[in-house]
Amino acid sequence: MDKNKQSGVSARTMLLVTAAFWSAQYSYAQFINPELTAMGASAAVMGMVSGIYGLAQTLVRIPLGILADRKGHQKPFVVLGCLLAALPGIGMTVFKSPASFVFFRGIAGLAAASWVSFTVLYASYYSHEEGPSRISHLNIPNMSGRFVSYLLVLLVIPRLGTRFAFIFSSLSGLLAVILSLTLHEEPHQPQGINLKAFLKVSKDPYLLACTLLSILTQAIAFSTYFNFTINVARNLGADNTQLTWVNISLLIPIIITTYLITSGFLKKFSAVSLVGAGFLLTAAYCFLMARVTSLPQLFVLQALAGSGNALTFNVLLGQSVRDIKQEMRAVAMGLHQALYGVGMTIGPILTGVLIDLHGIRTAFDAVAVLALFAAALSLKLMRVKPGLIEE
Repeated sequence: MDKNKQSGVSARTMLLVTAAFWSAQYSYAQFINPELTAMGASAAVMGMVSGIYGLAQTLVRIPLGILADRKGHQKPFVVLGCLLAALPGIGMTVFKSPASFVFFRGIAGLAAASWVSFTVLYASYYSHEEGPSRISHLNIPNMSGRFVSYLLVLLVIPRLGTRFAFIFSSLSGLLAVILSLTLHEEPHQPQGINLKAFLKVSKDPYLLACTLLSILTQAIAFSTYFNFTINVARNLGADNTQLTWVNISLLIPIIITTYLITSGFLKKFSAVSLVGAGFLLTAAYCFLMARVTSLPQLFVLQALAGSGNALTFNVLLGQSVRDIKQEMRAVAMGLHQALYGVGMTIGPILTGVLIDLHGIRTAFDAVAVLALFAAALSLKLMRVKPGLIEE
């Protein structure tokens, strides 16, 4: 098969792999806190379960990026990530305890660490100039996979219960494994990357700016709409079906906004303006969510969170490697994704403690202030002129 045709087929297959992979990672997410509540766990423990997901990524992503570049292959790490994503669902079903939830959510975090190889492999199917926008484009099947899984779970849970969401996760992970085995990869020359090369990449000012802002993005996300917003919904009387709708109402605006970003926003608006707007939307969301009084209000507010998330996380993910050469992008992306895992780790843990001490309204107000700070910081940090780092 012609190389260009092979790349085209693999690029399309990669979209399916991505959808199945993230479906496996998140199809049960809305039921983690309710399950832990039923076990008698505190908000701090819920924050720990969420935080271990980020911690595992922080510890693994940089070594994984270096190893992938040294080997000259990304596909094996994509396959391994899909395999790991298939394990937590069944593990949490069989071993129901707070400790097992911490362990298996940690396994899910190890699986998520392979996202660096997903993004770099997908970008390799296109020209260097297209890479950043194509990486952002990959977030469409990311969110679409979650959306489809939520719909399936929504239809089946009334009959089979929340257990189905965890089992479906494992089935989706296995599908991702099968699809990933068919991917084609043109290996780049192994780089033999050493500490000096890594430090050179890590000094790129635009990469560092995007990474710091991504840390704040993830701290906000995993403190609110990816975690404790479910607790708000429960407090308002949401049942299991309505909890799934909480996530669906979040994902629809994420998908729409991501499409708008990749189809024209990045050409019409600067990255810094998009990211700043995203943080402002998120700040408004957190402030209003702390005062929501009904589920319909909550569902509407999710649109602010979804749009804000797409404008911050998706733009920053693609932009982070704007000035990095193709052969070093796995290392750069590994650094970026590993460090934003710090936000995923610390954010929900601190928020959980704050909820236990002062209540959920105070916690959400604190996150709103953090989002406003991030908006101001983005205006200062993201004004670095384009240019590849020198040898």
